[in-house]
Amino acid sequence: MKEFTFQRAARVRDALDQVAGTAGAKFLGGGTNLVDLMKNEIETPTRLVDVRGLPLSGVRVAADGGLVVGATTSNSDAAAHPDVRRRYPAVSQAILAGASGQLRNMATIGGNLLQRTRCAYFTDTSQPCNKRVPGSGCPAITGVHHNHAIFDWTDHCAATHPGDMAVALTAFDAVVRYETLDGTGQIPLADFYLPVGTTPHLETKLPPGALITAVTLPKADVA
Repeated sequence: MKEFTFQRAARVRDALDQVAGTAGAKFLGGGTNLVDLMKNEIETPTRLVDVRGLPLSGVRVAADGGLVVGATTSNSDAAAHPDVRRRYPAVSQAILAGASGQLRNMATIGGNLLQRTRCAYFTDTSQPCNKRVPGSGCPAITGVHHNHAIFDWTDHCAATHPGDMAVALTAFDAVVRYETLDGTGQIPLADFYLPVGTTPHLETKLPPGALITAVTLPKADVA
């Protein structure tokens, strides 16, 4: 693992400033994906800004009857929340199906959405990978490709998104809220992930330096 600096942010603005001020800086939630990739030097951030202390945790009912899930809410807390279980059961079930209890306790909702789309070749640094080094090639096209994409893949990448939660949230028309130094924004989760195209290393429509602050779900009619 390469050397990096570590900071904790107490306010959203502080976190945005700390990332914007350093090339190669990244936000750190639970770290269940990012830290693993750092150990193999697949990800090499120069600075980690811990956002778990920001006031972005919890689940609440919105004024329109929908649900707001804070970005730093743990996967375990989101899955166990009564309103999630009753009104959006597929989301709770998808989270519970996605990882062990230990990982769910650490992983955050925002971080889960940003885990890297990957395959075994992405984590094998002895092999080329367009996601790690753009233009180096995709060995999955002619190599071992069990569990790789069967729709919307290209010659540049055939990896699949590893998350279960994002699929369920998309089915419920969830929206991702984010904040940047220039203000706030939102992206429907159905439009959040970029098509592979010729740039598989670019994975989402989040602006550079943006911090996910919440995921919102529209009102669900339940008995």
